[in-house]
Amino acid sequence: MTRILIIEDEEYLCDNIAAILEFEGFELLTALNGMQGIALARRHRPDLIICDIMMPGIDGYEVLQTLRSDPVTSTIPFIFLTAKAGREQLRQGMVLGADDYLTKPFNPEELIASVNARLERQRRFEEETRVAMQEIQLGITLALPPELDAPLNNVLGTAGRLIDRAAELTPRDIEAASLSIFEATSYLHREIENYLLFAQLEILRFDPARVILLRKNTLQAPGAVIESTARQIAAQRHREADLSLETHDVPVQVTQDNLRKIVEELLDNALKFSAPGMPVRVYTRTEAGGYVLHVEDRGPGIPPEVLERLRMPTGFRARLASLRQHPGLGLVVVQYLVEAHGGRLAIQSTSGGGTCVRVILPLAATEVA
Repeated sequence: MTRILIIEDEEYLCDNIAAILEFEGFELLTALNGMQGIALARRHRPDLIICDIMMPGIDGYEVLQTLRSDPVTSTIPFIFLTAKAGREQLRQGMVLGADDYLTKPFNPEELIASVNARLERQRRFEEETRVAMQEIQLGITLALPPELDAPLNNVLGTAGRLIDRAAELTPRDIEAASLSIFEATSYLHREIENYLLFAQLEILRFDPARVILLRKNTLQAPGAVIESTARQIAAQRHREADLSLETHDVPVQVTQDNLRKIVEELLDNALKFSAPGMPVRVYTRTEAGGYVLHVEDRGPGIPPEVLERLRMPTGFRARLASLRQHPGLGLVVVQYLVEAHGGRLAIQSTSGGGTCVRVILPLAATEVA
């Protein structure tokens, strides 16, 4: 049975709303103040909440803000009750995530229509999410194996030659074959990692509760993470002398692992597409309330079709198809990671003029304050 929570400090009105909805076949929970309403919402996780705005103690706005910041209650449809629905009230409620307003006095038909509309919208959202999850699972199953063929064939072919010609191979031959296997398996590992991360980020798009939890993470020393990761990537490509670093530390809204991944992908691209001896600059700034990571190179620039791919089509398999047509999955993973943390990705690139990628991440709440 569909469960609805009513939070209303006027007891007679709370009882009247409950009676109307009970007659329609809904299960009702009632609370006469905001604190009680929050506790009931967390304990019972109702399918819909109807809440008065003007209440003593914790008002409706505070109730909504509290529930929207809690992963357990963040996606519950929420209808405000108000004696007057002015523009400022509407704007404040919508910013906090209200789904609808009912202006007092209202008749039973208006109440029932609003409730049914919100529940139907939530039902459609849940169905779309279910279909999307099935698409992601099927897409990974169908799309991942072909992407692994080339590196796997390289490994198998090189290993086979080592076996067949073991008696005649010189140490230099063995070294070259081993290097080939190492490079192919490293590429294979990275492709699998990026595909799985891409799938996880796709799933995250349909899970607001997990997004809320993710954005509560704070990294106190992002500069130190950026610097250590950048040095490691530069060393792997034997480009330490080309790397220029200038970072600083402020609390930022990001996880350490995700920031490492962002730096790995961006710096690897910058080194891959610029010649040895050409400088690659990594630096950070605090600008307009955000922590900005810059990665600059003097390579040939990113082709327009790759930049266009960042405007991904709708549908998971369509995005996978787009990725397979145009290389650069790592850049898409970076974009998804940045957006998951509430940040932005900006790219400036010209043919023959190099590329500058800017990652703008939100400062942690303590830093903003």
